[in-house]
Amino acid sequence: MQRRGSTTRRVLAVTVLAIAAPMAEASAQADSAAAAAAGTITATDLRLRIGALAHDSMRGRATPSPELDKAARHIARQFEEFGLRPADGDSYLQEYPLTASRAGTPGRQMLAIDGPGGGAIDTTDYIAVPGGRGQAAGPLVISTPGRAAPPTGAIALVRVRSEDTRGALESIRGLLEGGAIGVLLAIDGPDDYFAGIRRFYGRERLSVGVPEELGAPIALVRAGALPEELRTALAAGRGTNAYEATLRTQAEFREERAFNTIGWIEGSDPDLRGEFVVFTAHMDHVGVGRPVGGDSIYNGADDDASGTAAIVELAEAFASLETPPRRSLVFMTVSGEERGLLGSGWYAENPLFPLGATIANLNIDMIGRNWQDTVVAIGRDESTLGTALEETMIEHPELGLEMIDDPWPDENFYFRSDHYNFARKGVPILFFFTGTHEDYHGPNDEADRILYDKTARITRLIFHLGRQVADADDPPAWDPAAYRRVVEGRGR
Repeated sequence: MQRRGSTTRRVLAVTVLAIAAPMAEASAQADSAAAAAAGTITATDLRLRIGALAHDSMRGRATPSPELDKAARHIARQFEEFGLRPADGDSYLQEYPLTASRAGTPGRQMLAIDGPGGGAIDTTDYIAVPGGRGQAAGPLVISTPGRAAPPTGAIALVRVRSEDTRGALESIRGLLEGGAIGVLLAIDGPDDYFAGIRRFYGRERLSVGVPEELGAPIALVRAGALPEELRTALAAGRGTNAYEATLRTQAEFREERAFNTIGWIEGSDPDLRGEFVVFTAHMDHVGVGRPVGGDSIYNGADDDASGTAAIVELAEAFASLETPPRRSLVFMTVSGEERGLLGSGWYAENPLFPLGATIANLNIDMIGRNWQDTVVAIGRDESTLGTALEETMIEHPELGLEMIDDPWPDENFYFRSDHYNFARKGVPILFFFTGTHEDYHGPNDEADRILYDKTARITRLIFHLGRQVADADDPPAWDPAAYRRVVEGRGR
């Protein structure tokens, strides 16, 4: 019996070796191919790509602008040259509608309050809210949204503390649907805060979609400009029948459009190619602005030509592999990030690949400045993508990179780049970032200030991580507490 068992074990060992040897050889070949593909990501290539995107001729790639369209089409040509598939039918460009709006000229607006101490309100003390337009005259009724019936046939006056401005603006629709013929939001806060609100609404604003008109005049007013008796009643939350108001606002709308550029590589595993790893960066910046030292072009080399160039390098590197990873890969450069995450927001609502089958989003925004060897991956404590990243860094010490936690939690960067539109839809994310600097959103964010070797090493890290995630047997998993906070909106 003992002798027969020994023979059986030898046969099994030979069989295992016969199976394992080709597998090990295949794995080694795959690793060698991956190393060669990662080697195509170079500082020289990044210098050329960033230099082109951040050149003065691109005029800061504002959304919308002819220069941003030029960038989108240039990237599309690169994707086609690499052999990526177009994501939207036969096009690499996903077009989406925009509405540009502004409050209109002060001469076409008016606010007057009739009653004790009343009169015309100076135009410097109020500003129209785009979306509302027209004229209304009637009783001025102090209202608290959500706590009482809206004032039918009256102009609603709502006290707004500075920290509640966003919520108050969101309550406007409820007041109008309840019968208010106009809305006046009284900002109760420091004068400099109201001045900031005026600047914000005085600029042209962009929103995704077709123009939305609320059918009634709406304005923000400095609480200190109201008649004293009305101001006292408003602060106390008590009603008064002593005042009427006339409110006229005028808004200007313009329809625009912008593009996201998207290409993809189908996965090699028939069972997993229906799942997707999405790489993103934003190709827009803030355009032409106030001159500083005679320079008015805000080039956006780090923000985010660095991330955009990394996406193009990643697409080229993965396309060079003879055998793609098991899952499919999507490469996306979005527009409108600087105007409120507009392009990624549109994609999140109109995805070209199912978000339920999108297992990860690796977002790259500003990886070209500050420390020589340090990078932040925001969101790595939210899912097992963080563990995969740690494993990747251990496997690739040649990159010489150190990963640190977000040292700027008070800046809320998590909510300020395109990964957020994926995370809120339930897609695990990592956001690669090396921080802001003295040239952030300034005309000195130019290509000659980028640390190209570091940018190349970070891009190679993302290549290796993306390959690992795409080849893994199991998709990344959320931390339950993070999922409740980010996706379900509980405990943010």
